[in-house]
Amino acid sequence: MAVRSAMAQACKQTPRCPQCSASCASVPRYRHIGQFQLAPDTLERLYSKLGRKMRTLARNFQDYRKNLQKGSEWFCENFEPGPLQGKANAEMIKTRLLFIVPLETAITRYRDQVLVRVEEDITRTASLLGNTYTPVPVRLSFKIRLDLLYLHCRLTVVQEAARIIRFLRNLDNPRHTEHMFKVLRMHTIQEIYENKAAAEVLVNHCRCHSLLLLEAEAILLQLNLDSVSECLGGVGNNLGLRERTEQLIDENPDTAGRLRACYEALDPYTKDRDSVVELWTSKTRELWEKWGDYEMGSLVYCKSGHPYSRKAFPDCPECGGRKGEQERCEDREEFVKTLDRDLFLKTILTKT
Repeated sequence: MAVRSAMAQACKQTPRCPQCSASCASVPRYRHIGQFQLAPDTLERLYSKLGRKMRTLARNFQDYRKNLQKGSEWFCENFEPGPLQGKANAEMIKTRLLFIVPLETAITRYRDQVLVRVEEDITRTASLLGNTYTPVPVRLSFKIRLDLLYLHCRLTVVQEAARIIRFLRNLDNPRHTEHMFKVLRMHTIQEIYENKAAAEVLVNHCRCHSLLLLEAEAILLQLNLDSVSECLGGVGNNLGLRERTEQLIDENPDTAGRLRACYEALDPYTKDRDSVVELWTSKTRELWEKWGDYEMGSLVYCKSGHPYSRKAFPDCPECGGRKGEQERCEDREEFVKTLDRDLFLKTILTKT
């Protein structure tokens, strides 16, 4: 809504020549120059809205986790391993493992229908404006963050399945649940392998775009999946992951180093362990919360092209860089005057 109102305001303004400020309302190729005058404000409103949406989804994820933990005791008390309770027990397990599907659907819908298109448009606009607005090509992380949040949801499901498998294995008379135990274990290991492959894609993307914090978080998620896999009798291959995580944490204390406590708590997962490793800690939640604290007029870009709010973060939360920061242009007329006129005309003529 804020973005649409800003665009409407821009359309009402008289377009003017970027060289002499004369009215260009009758010149077709300059009719939309008013929209470029509000480009900085429009982008800031977009960043603010996307940050608040990420914070809302992260809070919803936290609520789902709390509700799942509250229902754990009820599940153990009402599970009856008898010969006539097979269907009821299977339904209980299904309910536990599908509890977070509504949130996963909301994440994927917003990502595919909104974020992908918005990021493509912002990247295209930034490339058109050149160095006028961003010192380097802008690199956005909103979509990759939602991809990671989705994998956090899948990790929660896998960890809950591991708890249920351990519960079934420790029953006094497990012969009536043996088939259920084997099927659930097989599907859980398969789910782990699929999620690890998806996390690897995120790691490679983060590495190419200098998203050090997200890369460390994605690798920790892989290590968690490996731990659960080893607990269930699967094969874990995390030697290279641990070395890369240690390197990220040691070399980048202001970004990936924030997850040091999560990494140090990630001991090898054993069959006798009573609980799984916690990755969604207060430190992790704090970073997601700050993305929703964006304030207008605080936009800066780090040397790698990551936009962030200087009021919410002292340095770039993705790579920790400060060199090359460029504040938003406060004077809209000066902003328009610095537009690359030749590039603008070339782009317009090419598209028409």
